[in-house]
Amino acid sequence: MSIKKNESDFESQYFEDSHFSKLGGYDFLTRLNLWRPKKYRKLIMKHASSYHETLLDIGCAYGHFLELLKDDFEIHGMDVSNHAIKVARTRVKCNYKQGNLEKEGIPFSNSFDIITAISVIEHLKDPKKAIRVIYGHLNAGGLFCLEIPTISNKISAIIYKLFFSQDITHIYIPSVKEIEKVIITSGFKKIAWYSSLFPIFTKREKFVKDFSFIFGIFQKRGN
Repeated sequence: MSIKKNESDFESQYFEDSHFSKLGGYDFLTRLNLWRPKKYRKLIMKHASSYHETLLDIGCAYGHFLELLKDDFEIHGMDVSNHAIKVARTRVKCNYKQGNLEKEGIPFSNSFDIITAISVIEHLKDPKKAIRVIYGHLNAGGLFCLEIPTISNKISAIIYKLFFSQDITHIYIPSVKEIEKVIITSGFKKIAWYSSLFPIFTKREKFVKDFSFIFGIFQKRGN
């Protein structure tokens, strides 16, 4: 089966007729697992400071995460999918722009205090380039928050196969060590990794490596 690579691969078919449809649909699955982005919001609020006011959600999809954050920050949304943005606009009002992070970068002229990328980096052929673009659009001391599936050992490989391998658009599945190195060498310092496969989040290294699905918070160094 060929790997999807184009913007058109993330239009309505991806959200409505792909592997998501076998599990009840993208919107249903997102609502069912809303406990996870709610936890992400709490962790972001825990590590954010009073000067963190603006937030860009890259890969905002149908806007569920932005809806949770709308009262906390001045929110902005970006997605490669025009279809997703149209749906997101019906859920929460903010400034949306369509764009391909790898090809055109971030289509906003301003920088942000926080940039989130939830289930985005695993879809990219050049994650290092994308993370450097994100770094360039963050204000000094800004936060980069991401969710990503990983394979660090045999246990996480089994979990990835069970829960995430059905999405053929996943083309970058690093170990925790690999993705951390890419982020840190791009100019960030690590705040924390959390295992986010189950409702009980933990920073314990063993669970972060074993349970594949992780959420990380990093801070931009320097100016």
